[in-house]
Amino acid sequence: MVTLTVFANFFINDEERFLRTKDSFLSFKDISAQKWVINVRGKYKLDVLFFLHDHLGEKLSAHVLESKKGWFHDSRSLIKEIDTDFVLFWIEDHLNMVDVKKYDEILDEMKQNKVDVLPYSWFSRRKLDIKYNGINSHIGKNIGFFLYDVTWHFIIEKNVEGGAYIIICVSIFSSSLFKKIINKNDPVFKRWPKKTPFDFEKGPKDTHWLPFVQGIPKYELFASIDDDVHAYKNEGLSLQSRGLYPKRVVRNKEMEMRKRPDKIVLKIYKAIIPLSMRVLIKRIKYTVF
Repeated sequence: MVTLTVFANFFINDEERFLRTKDSFLSFKDISAQKWVINVRGKYKLDVLFFLHDHLGEKLSAHVLESKKGWFHDSRSLIKEIDTDFVLFWIEDHLNMVDVKKYDEILDEMKQNKVDVLPYSWFSRRKLDIKYNGINSHIGKNIGFFLYDVTWHFIIEKNVEGGAYIIICVSIFSSSLFKKIINKNDPVFKRWPKKTPFDFEKGPKDTHWLPFVQGIPKYELFASIDDDVHAYKNEGLSLQSRGLYPKRVVRNKEMEMRKRPDKIVLKIYKAIIPLSMRVLIKRIKYTVF
């Protein structure tokens, strides 16, 4: 039997985010997961946990950790509970698009072929065909897979304009790789604020995380509610772009609400400080504070 934990450590601070979290959960709540290890931060944390408990009961391991030491510090205490074969890293603004019974087959294939990571969202057949052109992969019933090493990465880099991330959050991981990413202090100089999970993702230059066995879904599993960043040209990858999810709050407005710097101060700062120096200052700030 293949075992699965659903893991989340997310920040739910407004009604729209709460509604999306509920919709996301309901789309895959019957997945064959032995445990749901969920930490919620933000104003709606108790609303989320009460909602999840109503549906999951004893399967839910609920937490409200929010230390000043950041997302990775708090997540390290959470992963001690994970003792399953695989972990689905749940991101709350993605919805499941398939019969959840399919995941039993997918997890079986992952275990049989020792797959370490399988992205589950932002599926674009055209973009994947371009990205993995020239890669010698094995094809199963539900997934493809290959040993992702530095040699294959250089080929993928040539295929993808702007470079390809090696690891993204919206993935199903082997427990060993998932725990390794959270436990390892990488990068030493942080690229993102410590309260966020974004340093979990590994960019095109993070080849020291290779090799591992990479899975490739053969069809769409989840879809983003509002993010078209991984779409092929004007494909319209998000559910809102496809007219499949209400536009209560559109993404550009939401992003503006999250971050509204003083525009005049920002312009002066950019004019005085070179880009390379700004990047260094930012990474030192994220590491120290």
